[in-house]
Amino acid sequence: MPYITIKQPPKYYQMTFEDIMAGVQDLSQYVMPNVTNTRTYWVDQPNQKLLYNTNVGRMIRLLREYNQSKEALFAKDRASLYHTFHIPKSSGELRRIDAPLTALMCALRELKMLLETHMFALYHTTSFAYVRGRSTIDAIKRHQRNESKWFLKLDFTDFFGSTTPAFVLDMLSQLFPFSEIIKRQDGKEELQKALSLCFLNNGLPQGTPISPFITNVMMIAIDHKISNTLRQFDNRRFVYTRYADDLLISCKIDFDMGSVQQLVVDTLSGFSAPFTIKKEDTLRFVRRAQLESGSDA
Repeated sequence: MPYITIKQPPKYYQMTFEDIMAGVQDLSQYVMPNVTNTRTYWVDQPNQKLLYNTNVGRMIRLLREYNQSKEALFAKDRASLYHTFHIPKSSGELRRIDAPLTALMCALRELKMLLETHMFALYHTTSFAYVRGRSTIDAIKRHQRNESKWFLKLDFTDFFGSTTPAFVLDMLSQLFPFSEIIKRQDGKEELQKALSLCFLNNGLPQGTPISPFITNVMMIAIDHKISNTLRQFDNRRFVYTRYADDLLISCKIDFDMGSVQQLVVDTLSGFSAPFTIKKEDTLRFVRRAQLESGSDA
C-alpha cells in the first residue's frame, strides 16, 4: 500500500466571456505554473502500467554499482570522514555541524542525484525546506491564501539526530518505487547499504548535502497524513506546512490548540517516528499580525 508522489501539473484559470470579447492577448495571468508543487496519492497497490514502466531491476543495478564504487568509504571509520564544529543558535545554544570531507561529500551528492533522477524521489507539497524554488516566504503565502488569522507553531525534537537508518528504510518501504525495490532482497540490501553512508552515530548529521533531502522523502507519508486529516478537522479549514523540523498550522478562526497538537503527536506515533514535538517552550499560538511581525507574544 504505497504512497506515490508526482510533480503537479500547472493550474489554469478559465477565461471569461468578457475576456474573450475584449480580445485579451496576455494569457500569462491565466496560468499558475506551480513548478514546485507535488501531489501524493495513497493506493492499495501500483497499477500494472506503472509497474511495467518502472525498471526496478535497473534501479537495483545502479545502487549496486554505486556501492561497489564506494567500497573504500564503507571500509573507513565513519567519524574520520567528517569535520565537526559548532555554530550558535538563536536560542544561545550551540548547534553541532558535521561537515563531510571531500570524498564523502562527493559520494553523498552522487547518491542524492541517483535517488532524485533514477528513483524519482520527491517531497510532499507541504514541505518547503531544502527544495529549490521554495522558501519560508512561500510557506507563509500558502497560509495567506487561506486568509488564516490564527497560527500554531510546533517544533520536532532532535529531528535529524534521532532519525535512524531503520526508520528511514521503513518509511521508504511505503513510498513508490522504493516499495518495489525493498520487496526484493537484493534491492533491500543494496538500498540499505547505500543509505548507511548517510548516517553518523546512528543519526542524520547536519551539514551534509543529503540529510535534508532524506528527511523530505521520509516525511512524505507523515506530511500527507497530517495534511489530509487537518483538511476537515473539527469542521474547520486548516493549512499545514513544514519547514524541516518547524511545523506551521493555521486557520481563519480560533481553534483548539491541544486537539491539533494531539493529532500531530498521534500521527507521529502511528508511523513509529523516533521524534515527536517539543512541549516545553516552543509551542506557540499566535495571531497572524504577530507572526508577520516576528513576535511570539
